[in-house]
Amino acid sequence: MLMKILRRLAQGGMYSNKIVSKELGIDEGIIEQMIIQLKQLGYIEKEKLKDCSSGYGCNSSSCSSKNNSCCSNHNIDINIWKVTEKGRKAIAG
Repeated sequence: MLMKILRRLAQGGMYSNKIVSKELGIDEGIIEQMIIQLKQLGYIEKEKLKDCSSGYGCNSSSCSSKNNSCCSNHNIDINIWKVTEKGRKAIAG
């Protein structure tokens, strides 16, 4: 199951735990736990955002990139995960 989620993250693009949950037929809470596991294993890491206008769907000048999330004033929590080299090797098998 971890590898399914890792492959989904490797596809890139925007997603939410809810969307991945529906795509893979897994409870949203389990998705969240598995993402934490993938991070602890070193397969993924949070992308460091310099600002909210980096093409992540938020163009408001009042956005903050605090805590790697965007658009806090719009009540949107966006985490951008990047698959590490270790994660890519795990996918390749």
